[in-house]
Amino acid sequence: MIIYSESFHVEYLVEKEWMIWVKNTLIPEIYKVQKFTKVIFSKVISHTDESGCTYSLQYYTNSKKDLEDYYNNHSDKFARLLFDKFGTKILSFKTELELIESFEF
Repeated sequence: MIIYSESFHVEYLVEKEWMIWVKNTLIPEIYKVQKFTKVIFSKVISHTDESGCTYSLQYYTNSKKDLEDYYNNHSDKFARLLFDKFGTKILSFKTELELIESFEF
């Protein structure tokens, strides 16, 4: 299992609008590409600053091949949508993780 994690620094001025856009537009559009099995939407609570807060989207996929296909055929589209809607009020960075094991208590 591969986890594609995208973190976003969101200016307070657009935070509510951005959250609505993520839930109503971004996640449904990403679902349509059928490369991910699950998405987790979280807020980072360990770090805040004067200009904004940080959120994380974690997309779960079954293979590196599916993630590479997403990169090659879809990720630019979503980056453009984000920039066209919010400009530089949102900054993001990406991380790829490999799930070793999951424990539930």
